[in-house]
Amino acid sequence: MAQVPGWSRDDLHFFLHGSMGTEVVPERVLRAFIRTYPDLFPREDLSHFGLIPDPAFGWPVGFSRRPVPHLGALYAVGVNCASCHVAEIVRATGGAPVRVFGPASHFDAEAFFGAVTVATFRTADPANMKRFLSVYLAAGDPTGDETAQQLLAGQWQRQEPALVAVIADDPSGSKGVAVGVLHAIAGRELSLDRAALESGMDLAPLVRAVLRLFHNMRAALHIPDRPPDKVPPASGPGRNDAFGLLSAGLLGVVQPYAPVKYGVAWNLEGRRWVHWDGNTQSPIGRNLLASLGLGAPLLGKRGLLDFTTIVRQTELSEKIRAPRYPFTIDQPAAGRGAALYRARCASCHDGPESDARLHAPEAVGTEPNRARLFTQAQAERLNTFLAELEIPGYRPLDVPGIRGTQKYWAPRLAGVWARAPYLHNGSVRTILELLTPPGARAKSFRRGSQRYDTGALGYVDEGAYVLDTTAQGNSNAGHDYGTDLSSAQKLELIEYLKTL
Repeated sequence: MAQVPGWSRDDLHFFLHGSMGTEVVPERVLRAFIRTYPDLFPREDLSHFGLIPDPAFGWPVGFSRRPVPHLGALYAVGVNCASCHVAEIVRATGGAPVRVFGPASHFDAEAFFGAVTVATFRTADPANMKRFLSVYLAAGDPTGDETAQQLLAGQWQRQEPALVAVIADDPSGSKGVAVGVLHAIAGRELSLDRAALESGMDLAPLVRAVLRLFHNMRAALHIPDRPPDKVPPASGPGRNDAFGLLSAGLLGVVQPYAPVKYGVAWNLEGRRWVHWDGNTQSPIGRNLLASLGLGAPLLGKRGLLDFTTIVRQTELSEKIRAPRYPFTIDQPAAGRGAALYRARCASCHDGPESDARLHAPEAVGTEPNRARLFTQAQAERLNTFLAELEIPGYRPLDVPGIRGTQKYWAPRLAGVWARAPYLHNGSVRTILELLTPPGARAKSFRRGSQRYDTGALGYVDEGAYVLDTTAQGNSNAGHDYGTDLSSAQKLELIEYLKTL
């Protein structure tokens, strides 16, 4: 554990699977969704979402598990820092995967939560509800054998008119509560087993409770109870419109789409201001916003989560060090590349961690939306939100923790080999391509692969998601520094970057 020398084994487990209060999908429900809707969940281990399976835990790296009162006290799963900040990298020519702490992972969070949300809407169809309950029975009752399935089928057939009416009366499960308010659901309301079926179980209360459960799941994620008329653009693996989603979900302020790559979570102790635009100086505030945006319920100004878990996750992430390059380095070439780095890169990427590192999008030439949209007014809205937030043990900063710079931050390049793809929006696949004139860069490439090109420094062009650099927020223009170097010089610079 070279990147985290101060962690204990318990710290490691907590970082990989500790709660941040975001548990939003009951395990039994998720297992039923996976088997009911294979088009939404093609692999039971969820690796198609870019997650890293962890068979010993039972769910992927970055998933936590705990019983949740507003989900009927069922054990539920949610995500933590590791889902977005742990990656496995495999050399394109083969070999064992290398696990890295702190980079932008391959997790497609929008696709995962989108699939869960679509599954809740689909299950409001009577035929799908019948299928779902069949799998729900099998997932939760060890005695749920073929006899139990036959009993369920028989009860559904006898009660079908009443069950269809229950669903038609409240398909969103939101009847009787205000927007965003949670139903109180007892665990017994979500119980389904062979014994109950043998006693002639009335399925209507269960169906009603399931629909209310789905409402609670969506409410915790700040998702409306009606499907949107227009689906937002897909950001793909390792990216999302983080502050756009928080603005809409927590503040009710909708912004234009501006996707960014997940930030890098190493060497944070040495930085005062973080994120692509240097807008946040409160690590606790940053992680509270993330938790409240990813499933920790917010009731008015009251957040329902255990603040001590946020503190521990934050403290652990602050101790992560940049990863050393794990493959072979051509040292003579790296030596020549060092001079190129000092001449072409160091003026922006070395030196003190000060606001001198902030550069206007117009000066760098990169896609401007993310910087322009995060104004001081937006920062003040988030500062007010954090100042008024009520969570036991939480005390807001005495000074505002968020600001609007409307510029981009030039980070230090420690571990830059593991930061692919490049630029704030992840629109350039490799370092070699970043050293290519913008007009000659690929107009599109595929994302999702763990296979790594050691010559170009970046992931190979394969995966299910196609990143179209001509689409809104995806421009790969700008940062044309070093593009005039010769081919040999570019490779020498790349060798030196491996040493950082």
